[in-house]
Amino acid sequence: MAERFLVDGRFGNKLPVLHLGQNLPFAPMVKAWARKERMLAKEDLSPDLIPQITTRVLSTRYPAYSVKGGVFDALSATQGVMHGITNDQVYASMDLFQRTEGSDIVPAAGVAVASLEQAVQNGQVRADEAILLNITGGGEKRLSSDKKIPCNEKPRLVSKNITEQEIEELLCPVLKKS
Repeated sequence: MAERFLVDGRFGNKLPVLHLGQNLPFAPMVKAWARKERMLAKEDLSPDLIPQITTRVLSTRYPAYSVKGGVFDALSATQGVMHGITNDQVYASMDLFQRTEGSDIVPAAGVAVASLEQAVQNGQVRADEAILLNITGGGEKRLSSDKKIPCNEKPRLVSKNITEQEIEELLCPVLKKS
């Protein structure tokens, strides 16, 4: 997506630095990136580590890390950083987001918030930098407590071969409402 932004021209002329995180102790990409290795170590992919983390959604034993164009290449191209996040940091970040933004988030998003916190604390991002923080699962607790959420639009099927023009046509009505 970052490469599309470069082609677009409205979002700067260099790739954004990626700051990605995984939940310790199951963090095979964090460990491989720390070693600057493309290949993940077998011992870092042990299924015995998965029950020890809160973010099962981030626990794939077959991540797209080593493949050409995968996470290793994306981190290399952007001089990115991988962050290892403990369960305690996940929960603290979820709480922080709830208090500051007013919305609950899922543990995977807590990893993202904690990764941003680490990057700031380590001086890896500057105060004047634009940051895109990908938050998933926001408001699930509230959503489950609401009786009915009105939806005025019918679901749409989107082809994996969608063009950029078709994406803009889909998003423009949404963007005009906000």
